[in-house]
Amino acid sequence: MFGKKFKENAWYNKARKAYRNEKLPAPYAALYDYCSYMDRKHLRGGKGHFDFFSLAKFDDRLDSRVKDLRSVLPEGLLENFNAAYDKYISLGDEPDFELVITVFDEYDEYAFERYEQLMKILKDYITEMMEKHYL
Repeated sequence: MFGKKFKENAWYNKARKAYRNEKLPAPYAALYDYCSYMDRKHLRGGKGHFDFFSLAKFDDRLDSRVKDLRSVLPEGLLENFNAAYDKYISLGDEPDFELVITVFDEYDEYAFERYEQLMKILKDYITEMMEKHYL
């Protein structure tokens, strides 16, 4: 039982290790970050777009994260991401907390509901890299 579960999650464990060791290349490092913010069920996840953008800005990686995600997100998720980013930029440096909750709720919900689709993109890439012995 445990062995089967470990094998099913081997790709994720590889991705996490590569990410932590800064060996996960762009744009997939950005996708890994984004997925962690769009996982409503994860203890640290489910924070949504505002937190994702704010932390990327704090780390001085906002522009690169946006560029990276725009290169890997499929159409619907990309449109949602772009709309959320436009709203983030329009809020300025010190938005009202209640406004943040209201503004990002629909964008977050859209991404939360498509979390499995996001993870599939990451999983497909990691699985391919594992098969090629790059990771």
